[in-house]
Amino acid sequence: MSLFFDNEKLFDAEGHLTDEGLYALKDGTLDDLGALEAAEHLSFCDYCLLRYTQLIDAAPACLQEPMRDLIPQVQNLMRLRRFRIMTNRYVSAAAAVVLAFMLWGFASMGASQRMAQRTVEPQAPRVSFGQWLDTTVSGFYDGLNDTFSNFTLAAENGLAQLKHQQNSDSAKGE
Repeated sequence: MSLFFDNEKLFDAEGHLTDEGLYALKDGTLDDLGALEAAEHLSFCDYCLLRYTQLIDAAPACLQEPMRDLIPQVQNLMRLRRFRIMTNRYVSAAAAVVLAFMLWGFASMGASQRMAQRTVEPQAPRVSFGQWLDTTVSGFYDGLNDTFSNFTLAAENGLAQLKHQQNSDSAKGE
C-alpha cells in the first residue's frame, strides 16, 4: 500500500483540484510531483485557492500556529545583515577617503617637486624615490592627523554647545 496520494485523482474533469487532492495537499501525502503540480495550480486558480484557504481556516487553531517562534531568529538575521551593511558602508567610505588623500598627496608632492626642480640648479642631486615616497606618506599622515583633529575639535565644540543649551533650557524651566 502506498503512503502517497494517487496523482491521477488530483484534478477533476474541469481541471480543478479535487477535494481529496486538497486534503492530500493539506496533510502532506502528495509526492513531490503532485505537490509541485498542486502548488502551481493554486498559483493561478483563484477558485481552488479559495477552497484551499477555507480548508486551512477550518483546521483547529493548534494547527494554524507555527511550530516554533521565529521572531528571535529573524531579529538575529536582521541584526547581522544591518551590521554587514553598515560595515560595508564605512569600509567603503574609509577606503575612498584614504584613496583621495593619497591621490591628493601624490599630486601636491609632484607639483611641488616640479616647482622645486625649476628653481634648483641643474647640478643639484635628484630626490630618490624612497625619499619622495617617505615625504609623500608623511605629508599624507600629517594631513590626515590635521583633519581628524579638526573633526574632533568640531565635535567637542558641538557637544559643548548642546550641553550649554541643555543647561540653559533646564535653568529656564525652574
